[in-house]
Amino acid sequence: MRRQSPRFLHRTMALSAAGAIVAGAVACGSDSAGPSFPATPAVTTALATGQQFSCVLTTDGKSYCWGDNLRGQLGDSSFNPELVPTPTAGGHQFVAIAAGYFSVCALDRGGRAWCWGDDPTQPGVPLSYRTVPASVSAPHPFKSITVGAKFGCGLDSGGAAYCWGINTQGQLGVGDTVRRTGATAVKTGVRFASLVANFWSVCGLTADGAAWCWGDNTYGELGTGDMVPSNVPRAAAGTLKLHNLSSGPIHECALTDGGAALCWGNNASGQLGEGTGMQRLAPTPVVGGIMFSAIRSSRVNSIYSTTCGVTSSGDVYCWGYGSKGQLAGAPATSACTPFTAAGVVNPNPTTFVCDYTPEKIAGISNVVALDVGLEHICAIDATARLLCWGDGAHGELGDGNGVAEATPVLVKGGLPVPH
Repeated sequence: MRRQSPRFLHRTMALSAAGAIVAGAVACGSDSAGPSFPATPAVTTALATGQQFSCVLTTDGKSYCWGDNLRGQLGDSSFNPELVPTPTAGGHQFVAIAAGYFSVCALDRGGRAWCWGDDPTQPGVPLSYRTVPASVSAPHPFKSITVGAKFGCGLDSGGAAYCWGINTQGQLGVGDTVRRTGATAVKTGVRFASLVANFWSVCGLTADGAAWCWGDNTYGELGTGDMVPSNVPRAAAGTLKLHNLSSGPIHECALTDGGAALCWGNNASGQLGEGTGMQRLAPTPVVGGIMFSAIRSSRVNSIYSTTCGVTSSGDVYCWGYGSKGQLAGAPATSACTPFTAAGVVNPNPTTFVCDYTPEKIAGISNVVALDVGLEHICAIDATARLLCWGDGAHGELGDGNGVAEATPVLVKGGLPVPH
């Protein structure tokens, strides 16, 4: 099999770490192997996973989602779960897609943001769900988009950041904790090259690799060396120059220019990969000396989460939480020792499978795109195969079976082999 070039891999995965992936086709053709993808064009590298669901874009800009649909996050005008990919309603053509918690947002060709699922933007409606895409009011078109828990953020063409949705932890970065129903400018003069949202906070990187973060900081996830929250951006990660930033629910990871991985914040399941399970308030090296081209973390609601890195040759390594098969059969600690926020061993730990160090994932190679959901992982390889593994009880693996899988399985629905 011919391996995808490192240059292409770096491009697609770097875009992935920005929170939304701009669609770049890796194949052409069609396949009628599944009922939900009749004669669909090739899947792109635009892939997004959330809490118990997954989404992907095709080369014609169509969105397909599968898995849990409790809050309308599949966007198919229903609340019905799906075991295989189903098309998003509305007939939109998207170029980027991002998922977080029970929400999905995507950008159309004009840079307009559309969101569905758990929707905090409707004034006076604390619990509202959209089963079809709805546009977000914004002063400018966006070039990228990212989604947290009931909020979203986007960057305009000049690198200015805008956020909308709930703001209980100051995650909108607007200087207060008041909810915004439309995209509102983040209170900073900093211009960003990328943004990533986690559960209740946001981090951004400038063009020269400087990190700025805002929002909740209960576990040190802002990387400021303390646990003080902020409703405006704060300089993070010291003087380090970073790229390919990725957010977990309450931790962050990034790569250096050379590809070394650094993580900080909550570490209850070893998701920082630093070998001990201790919480870290500042960027700390992932052990093992592996150089990565991209890094991705689960961004949804759990103190236990998984982090994965992709090398320039397309190999995948994962670490952290693995009770649902996310570590894909790799050797793992049978019972972790969770620490509290203060770094003290939890006197009443929950027994679960995890690994404090990176483990190579078997059964998948030549990966060009990857994303990590609550308890599942999906990836696209250089032949346009879409594979998922981990928890499948809600249909998030898309293989039609609805059960957990400890090895990568093909998503059903006619994902084509290129020619």
